[in-house]
Amino acid sequence: MIASLLETHRRTSILEMMRYLWPYMMRYKKKVFFGFLFIGLSNFIGIVPPAIVKNAIDYIKDTVEINQLLKFAGLIIVFTALSGFFRFLMRRTVIVVSRLVENDLRNALFKKLQSLDRNWYQHNNTGDIMSRLTNDLNAIRAVLGPGVMYTVNLVTMFIFVTVMMFNISPLMTLIALLPVPVMGIVVNRIGAVIHKRYLAVQEQFARISTKAQENLSGMRIIKSYVLEDSELNHFNELNDDYIKKNMAHARVQAAFQPSMMLIVGIGSALILLFGGKLIISGVITLGDFVAFTLYMGMLIWPSIALGWVMGIFLQGTAAFKRLQGIYNANVDIEERDSQLLEKVDGKIQFMNLTFSYPQTDLNVLNDIQLDIHSGEIIAVVGRTGAGKSSLMHLLTREFDAPAKSVFVDGRDILDIELESLRAAIGYIPQDTFLFSETIRDNIAFGVNGASNEEIEWAAKMAQIHDSILDLPDGYDTMLGERGINVSGGQKQRLAIARAILKQPRILLLDDALSAVDTITEEAILNNLREVMKGKTCLWVSHRISSIKGADKIIVLEQGKIEEQGTHEDLLLNNGLYANLYEKQKLEETLELTE
Repeated sequence: MIASLLETHRRTSILEMMRYLWPYMMRYKKKVFFGFLFIGLSNFIGIVPPAIVKNAIDYIKDTVEINQLLKFAGLIIVFTALSGFFRFLMRRTVIVVSRLVENDLRNALFKKLQSLDRNWYQHNNTGDIMSRLTNDLNAIRAVLGPGVMYTVNLVTMFIFVTVMMFNISPLMTLIALLPVPVMGIVVNRIGAVIHKRYLAVQEQFARISTKAQENLSGMRIIKSYVLEDSELNHFNELNDDYIKKNMAHARVQAAFQPSMMLIVGIGSALILLFGGKLIISGVITLGDFVAFTLYMGMLIWPSIALGWVMGIFLQGTAAFKRLQGIYNANVDIEERDSQLLEKVDGKIQFMNLTFSYPQTDLNVLNDIQLDIHSGEIIAVVGRTGAGKSSLMHLLTREFDAPAKSVFVDGRDILDIELESLRAAIGYIPQDTFLFSETIRDNIAFGVNGASNEEIEWAAKMAQIHDSILDLPDGYDTMLGERGINVSGGQKQRLAIARAILKQPRILLLDDALSAVDTITEEAILNNLREVMKGKTCLWVSHRISSIKGADKIIVLEQGKIEEQGTHEDLLLNNGLYANLYEKQKLEETLELTE
C-alpha cells in the first residue's frame, strides 16, 4: 500500500495539491488577498529598522546628539510595532481561511462519502476512513494555514531583504546566497524520507482506528468469549508499531531544522569573514555591515523554518493522496438520463435478469423472469445463498442490474432518478441499523415533520408501542450505538415502524421478522396487510409459516426460480417448497415437545 502511494507521489507534486485546493481558497479571496497583503506590508515595513540602525551607527562616527539618537530609537520602535501589527493581522486572516477551507473540505468529503456505493464501503475500513476525516484533513489545514503563510512570508521577505542587501554590497549578497542550493539538496533528500515515513505513520494510525472501532462495536462478543486480554495484547502491538513509526518519522523531522541551522550558520560565518575585510578596506562602512548582518538575521528564522514548512507540505501531499482516494473514488451507481418516478403504481418486473456482484464471476441470479403487479404481496423463500437478498439490493440500486432487466412501472430502473426511486421504497434490510438518537428520532428518520401521533401509530402497527412505554423515558429514550440497549426483536420492530411511517408505495422486507416471536409476527403481518393495502410488498423470509398468506410465493434455488405459486399450489407440487415446509413443521414440533 505504502509503496504504491509513493509511486503515485512521484507524479503528484505540491503544485498539484495546491491547484486542487486553490479553488477552495478562492471562495474567501478577500481574506486571502488581505492576508497576503498584510504579509507583504509586515515584511516591507520590517526592512526599515536595519536601515535606521545603519544611519544611526554611521551618524555616531561623526557626532553624538542624544536627541537625534532618540529619534532613531523612536523610529525603530514605530516601524517594529507597525510590522508586528500587520503580522498579527496576517495570522488572523490566513489561519481563519485555513479553518474555513478545512470546513469546506470536510463537508465535500462527507458529501462524497454519502454518494459512494456499498461496493466501495466493502473494500474500505471504517477506521481508515475516520483517519482520513481527522488526521489527513488536519494535515491539509496545516498546509493552508502555517504552510502557505510562512511560504509567502519567506518569499516576500527574501525578495525585500535581498534587494536591501544587494544595495549595501552585491558581493556580500552573493556570498550570503551560496548556501541556498545546499538547502535545496537537503530539502529534497530529507523531504522524500519524511514523506515515506509520514505515510507509514498514517497507515498504522488507520489500523489502530479500525481495531478500536471494531472492538467498541463488538465488545459484547469479546467479553462473551473472554478475549479481553488477547485483544488488549493485539492493540498494544499495533500501538507499539505506531510509536516506532512515529519515532522514525520524528527522527528525520528533527534532523531537518538543525540541518537548516548549520547551513545558515556557515553562511553567517562567511559574511563575518568577508564583511570584516570589506570594512577594513573601506568598501563598506560599519553601519553597512551591521545593517547587512541584521538583514541576514531576518532571514535566519525563515530559513530555519523552511525545514518545518517543507515538512508540513510533504505531510500534506501524503495526506492529499489519501484523501484523493475518496474524492476520486468511482461511483458505480451513476445517474443516466434519468427521470423522476411520479405517481408510483408499484408494478415490478424482472426480465431475463442475470447478475453477479462486482469483482466476482459467480452469478447469484440466473435468468429471473418475474412479474409483480401493483398491490400484490410477493414472498421469496429459498435456502441460504439462493439470491433472495440480491433481488432487494437491485431494487434499491445498492448494486446496478444489467440494463433492461429490472423495471418499475414499466421503466428501466436505471433510467429512474435514484432519489425518487428510493423515496418510493420502504426497505428493511437483514442487518437492522439504529442511530444513537432517541427512539422517536429513529422511527421518524427519513420523514421530516412527522407528528408524535404519526410516530406512535407506526409503532403500534409494528407492535413496539407498549415496549417503548415500558422504558423509563418512553419515546425519548436514547439508544446506544447501533441500538445496543434494545433486543434484536425490538430493533427489527423499530425498523418496521420506521418503514411504515414512510408509507411507501413499495415495501421490501428482507427477513425483517427473524428475531420476532411467531405471535407478535402474526400481529405485525396483519397490520402490514392493512397498511400496505393497494401497495406492493416484496418479502423475503426463512420462516415459511409466516408467508402462507402471500399472493404469490417465489422459491429460489441457486439463483434460479425453482417454483412459484400460492402456498396451496406449491404444497401440491411436492417440490422444494413442500420439502422446506415439512422440515420447518418438524422443527417447530420438536421445539414444542422439548
